[in-house]
Amino acid sequence: MKKIITFKSCILIALLIINISANGQTKKERKAETISLETGMYNSSKSEAAMKYYRQAMDKSKEGDDKGAIKLYKKALKEDPNFVEAYDNMGVCYRHLGDFKNAIANYEKSIELYPKGAMAHMNLGVIYGIQKDYDKAIIEYEAVQEIDPEDPEGYYGLINIYMNQGKYKKAIENASKTLEIYEATNSPYLPEAQYLLGLSYYYDGDNAKAKVYMKQAKKSGMNIPQKLVDVLEL
Repeated sequence: MKKIITFKSCILIALLIINISANGQTKKERKAETISLETGMYNSSKSEAAMKYYRQAMDKSKEGDDKGAIKLYKKALKEDPNFVEAYDNMGVCYRHLGDFKNAIANYEKSIELYPKGAMAHMNLGVIYGIQKDYDKAIIEYEAVQEIDPEDPEGYYGLINIYMNQGKYKKAIENASKTLEIYEATNSPYLPEAQYLLGLSYYYDGDNAKAKVYMKQAKKSGMNIPQKLVDVLEL
């Protein structure tokens, strides 16, 4: 029995590696900055000076210079204190630097100015998940779901949270919705969703269903841990 528990613990660690890297970044974070000029997500700033600093800050972020980007985002906010995207992106920079206190402060300011900003809610969920403040993380991811029920990230984020809480049926529910949306949109993250749904069923003790989705994930090119391959006879 101890071997089974140890094995499952290892698999959970593998799950966390998929969702959270060493510096706290998530899958979504690879494109987590708000690019209003391209997406039209927000109203953006009407200040030309603020937009100039904003663009320069984004260039710094792309170069990996988070400290330099923060300085420029602050200049943008001096020109326009209500520039929501600047708060969002500065929060991302602070998170990269491991400064969660300032990251949270920026996301909360963003939400104060624009409560329906899914990006800020999602990023808060990420931080609270890293801090193991799961109740707060759930609130933020559920806010994302309410703002946009077709945004898979609101469901994806909760898979990991519920897995860590041992609420595997809740994890299955959110993994199923994530997979449904990824299938409908032909997302490149489809193998991850198949894998996580299979893993959720595995933890819930339903190896038959776990095998179905793990086989799909494997066929889609997902690298399944060998021990899990052996246990489920994939």
